[in-house]
Amino acid sequence: MKILFVGGTGNLSLDCSYEALAKGMDVFHLNRGSNPGFTPPEVATLRADIRDEKAAATALEGREFDAVVDFISYVPAQVESAMRLFEGRTAQYVFISSASAYRKPPVHHVITEATPLSNPYWGYSRDKIACERLLEASFRERGFPVTIVRPSHTYGNGWVPLPFSSSDFTVPQRMLDGKEVIVHGDGQSLWTLTHARDFARGLVGLLGNPAAIGEAFQVTSDEALTWDAIHRAVGAALGVEPKIVHMPSEFIASVDPELGSHLLGDKTWSSIFDCSKLKRLVPDFRTVIPFSQGIRASIRWLEENPGHRVVKPGLDATIERLLAAWKGKTGA
Repeated sequence: MKILFVGGTGNLSLDCSYEALAKGMDVFHLNRGSNPGFTPPEVATLRADIRDEKAAATALEGREFDAVVDFISYVPAQVESAMRLFEGRTAQYVFISSASAYRKPPVHHVITEATPLSNPYWGYSRDKIACERLLEASFRERGFPVTIVRPSHTYGNGWVPLPFSSSDFTVPQRMLDGKEVIVHGDGQSLWTLTHARDFARGLVGLLGNPAAIGEAFQVTSDEALTWDAIHRAVGAALGVEPKIVHMPSEFIASVDPELGSHLLGDKTWSSIFDCSKLKRLVPDFRTVIPFSQGIRASIRWLEENPGHRVVKPGLDATIERLLAAWKGKTGA
């Protein structure tokens, strides 16, 4: 099978590329070529910015694929462009959506693909919902061969998945420095973290499967941990005990609305996923990397690649501002 990953070198798409190669697929990337060091040597890169539709069409000219996986479309206009580029060029277009699109607040902590999509808090999630609606209509009206995939909170080498940020080292550095870190709520809500290699097994299993056309699938781990346990696992991987301060998400939102919308629109609520639908189509799908193991590997990678241990001064200042406001309110 010929597979095209739009992107290909990111948190999810790189491990998906390796998984597809391991399955004997011919793998192509469509990207700007800005991360050549992360591209597996067996991958053929088509160099273009997909946001430049004319340039992308030129790079794709004369090519057809068994499946295209779009990791980097976030709003309907980008999906419309992708449909123009790939309609008639692929037998399957896989849109990477988000499990944050599911109804918030939830009415049940176990989520399936039948759970309604609705998120009044977070614009990112509403945009993903709008993209899904557009693709579903295109499938119904003209048979556009879409498969929707909804990952939850994913991570891989160099990523430390925490509620405020995952792609930088700001909160882990605070732990190392002995500074307080914020955990929203009482730290006891359940959260699902999925290693990118486990996600890749599920995604690649859907490629080229005609039963996946017109369907949506969530691809997540079976492991659910409290947020306190997640922070302590990160601390253990760093060799420290984190100094946790619990703070209501609503209070965080009152001080920093942007951060609050992210929490209330996703990570505040317990989320456990039933992946039975995926397992029926991909019988060999299973998640085998527990967070305690995956986070140690991620921290080890960051220790070996210190240039990726990025601390964001703005986020650090926001955390200090939240702590000061909370202590002023509670007298702690």
